[in-house]
Amino acid sequence: MFEADPFAESMQRMVRDHLADMAPTAPEESRHAMASSALADEGVSMFQVCVGETVIGMGAFKDLGGQVAELKSMRVSPEFRGRGIGRRLLDELINTAVQRGFSLLCLETGTHGYFTAARAMYEAAGFTQCPPFGDYQLDDNSVYYRRAIG
Repeated sequence: MFEADPFAESMQRMVRDHLADMAPTAPEESRHAMASSALADEGVSMFQVCVGETVIGMGAFKDLGGQVAELKSMRVSPEFRGRGIGRRLLDELINTAVQRGFSLLCLETGTHGYFTAARAMYEAAGFTQCPPFGDYQLDDNSVYYRRAIG
């Protein structure tokens, strides 16, 4: 896993695919995936997983203040899913967040069937459901998780 430039063409492609996958899962106001420009904001750390020169996965976390970070933009290319890459990426994101001084990780994901595997992965990694955090509001299309780290 390497830190990524959200404006690199390979990352732009990953983000476009991620946003396209999210489109049919919920109304626009219930989709919280970040565009490349937001992933480049100060306080957001973005990472990529590659096979050779090909980006096959991405993930980010956003500093929410007070040693709390939010996981964002977790994605593995469809042809590489089911191989444990997402879990390894998640573990690396957690370890990196610990190294950078965070003590709590939160995340929002969807309730649509598309997100079943992701929810199972987060739960297997020790994340537990929680109320909405940050600027999130209760939404039938979202489920919220958190995990103490470090």
